[in-house]
Amino acid sequence: MNKYYNWMFLPLALLLGLGLVACGGDDDDDSSIGDDDDTSGDDDTSGDDDTSGDDDSSGDDDDSSVGDDDDSSVGDDDDSAVAGFTFSSTPWPSYTRVDRLGMPAVNTALISAANKDAYNAADPAGDTLTGPFTGDIVATINALHNGVDAADNNTGLDDDLVGLSLTPCTADGSGTGTCVAQGAPLVLPDTLAIDPANAAGFPNGRMLADPVIDATLAVLLLDLGTHPVTALVGALNPVANDVAFNPDFPYLAPAH
Repeated sequence: MNKYYNWMFLPLALLLGLGLVACGGDDDDDSSIGDDDDTSGDDDTSGDDDTSGDDDSSGDDDDSSVGDDDDSSVGDDDDSAVAGFTFSSTPWPSYTRVDRLGMPAVNTALISAANKDAYNAADPAGDTLTGPFTGDIVATINALHNGVDAADNNTGLDDDLVGLSLTPCTADGSGTGTCVAQGAPLVLPDTLAIDPANAAGFPNGRMLADPVIDATLAVLLLDLGTHPVTALVGALNPVANDVAFNPDFPYLAPAH
């Protein structure tokens, strides 16, 4: 029975094939660019689009297009391009800095809004005790300890620290207190450096789990002759993420 039906449909299949070949000009033939058929009138042998401008026989985008996801383009999303990146060769002096963040919280918390733009445009080489922004930093540290205006009952954090049995460093507004003395080596210059000869970890570089804000606040708020730099770790922020870091790149846990 199967053999009979096969012979019966064979002439019909041949006629349909001849009809498709004869009707070139109103359908998707093999010479058109941008169509989806191959020599059999449909998609090519791998089930995708053919190699004339659309998807090729390997199931991805073709090998000849420039700027798409093929295997030869530079700067696209293919797997064979070196690192998958295209780097600019523009010399760095041609760029304009719009922000700088080296040591955590320095620009964010210690530089006043009026000086943000100037600070961002300046070079870290100028971040010294006699530099143009040291007065701004000293004034902010003084305000953290002593308040901005006592008349507004804004007395700063010193009384709160004492209430927690913590000894604050001294900030008298002149820059001669212990807060500036112990904080200056950390925040000036506003860079985050690493010495490979020493153990890695903030402030020698920064690892993902380092409590950088807690440590920075301890340096700027507490008397380090009385308290360790880790005194605020766990008191202000969680000691660890709610989801553990991954052991492999990119190390951060997925968004959750």
